[in-house]
Amino acid sequence: MTHIKLVSKLLLSAIVLFSVFTSQAGILTISGVYQGKNLYVQNPFAGNMRDYCTNDVYVNEVKKEYNVASSAFEIDLSFMKIGDPVTIKITHKDDCKPKILNPQVIQATSAFSISSFSVDQDHILWSTKGERPKGKMFVEQMRYNTWVIVKELNGLGNSLMNSYQTESFHHSGVNQYRIKYLEVDGQIKYSSTVEYTSTLAPVTFYPHRVTDKITLSRPVEYELQDAFGNVIRKSKGSEIDIATSPTGVYYLNCDNQTFKIFKK
Repeated sequence: MTHIKLVSKLLLSAIVLFSVFTSQAGILTISGVYQGKNLYVQNPFAGNMRDYCTNDVYVNEVKKEYNVASSAFEIDLSFMKIGDPVTIKITHKDDCKPKILNPQVIQATSAFSISSFSVDQDHILWSTKGERPKGKMFVEQMRYNTWVIVKELNGLGNSLMNSYQTESFHHSGVNQYRIKYLEVDGQIKYSSTVEYTSTLAPVTFYPHRVTDKITLSRPVEYELQDAFGNVIRKSKGSEIDIATSPTGVYYLNCDNQTFKIFKK
């Protein structure tokens, strides 16, 4: 009889432990960007109709003391700064699920758009709408068949209208530019591509068989690579000193062109 009672107690303990474990099984997670508003949670009863569904609330992995023993509660995020990334984790009992009533306040769909974009001889100009705080702007140019960042700016963050202007980075011939917008939560938006045909004369150089230096027809940004593709010089100017470089083949990238150089 004692043995039966002991087995019964063990089984009851196991059931209680299993119930405690499963009651912690549910996790509701939502991530976004703090935009100045709090979240509201609908918190139903658990299956036993005595306890409320939510167990704990974590904000960016830090446990917060909110009043979860009620049918609805508020997740106060006012301690955060506008634009801060935020992840909410709500642990709950496995036979129910709380509901976040206004997830859009941190997960708002970006309304960002580039309303104008133009390039002239001296400037790159564009305007935007729907920016969010702490975004970044990148001016990209097509060089050597790949997009290269030629200018980085902090976004102005106005949701209505923003205007930008920067200097041009033209090489000779047809230039292609685009704007890349990076939001603080990682979303990326691109403009359409704008072309501008420059009147600059193509860069030339001499000599083709070099002893000590390469002379360019005008100052430009350049990159000198060895035969294995390693960059050994990178600067801007009209002369490239390679007097101390070993004899061999080199490749000169400048003005969106690639030249083969022989060092004697």
